[in-house]
Amino acid sequence: MNNCSLCLLLVLGVGLVFPAIAQQSYELKSNQPTLINGIEYGYTIRNESKKEVSNMGTVKRYELTVYATNKSGENKLFSPRQTSFGVKDQDLLARFDCINATGAKLTSKTITLRARPISTSYTASASHTDGRDDKPIASAMPAQGGHLFENGETLTNNVIVIVPDGEQPQLRVRLKPTEKSPIH
Repeated sequence: MNNCSLCLLLVLGVGLVFPAIAQQSYELKSNQPTLINGIEYGYTIRNESKKEVSNMGTVKRYELTVYATNKSGENKLFSPRQTSFGVKDQDLLARFDCINATGAKLTSKTITLRARPISTSYTASASHTDGRDDKPIASAMPAQGGHLFENGETLTNNVIVIVPDGEQPQLRVRLKPTEKSPIH
């Protein structure tokens, strides 16, 4: 296969894969939550102050609380599923990005909200291999059944961001693409 055909094949493959894993993104305003698919996303400013940073001049430091509240009227159960990228971030509900954060002084630009894991009891039984006529051995073990976001539940996380002086934090929330499951 020549180089031109290989490059074309690569471009087509990337074009088909990345839209499938793209995340939806929505802009948020302070103290004005956004309702998306029955879940309310937002953030509040807990504290703000001005700081002098040697190489940046004066900046604003904000302590934020990001949140998601399930107002859909039903529990959201996210079942674990294997993907071509593994099972990483199966519990991820949303990723909040501060667009104008500088990241100075080891502060964040991104923070996540994750659903809590749920588990169920799994019972396995085994019999003796040496031919004894004893009762089978039964063992109960916990097994993770997925992640749950209950109706009415609010998940929160705190973050500190530094933005240029005179600006407010500009947050966007990125959501996982909708899939055939979560089970409602």
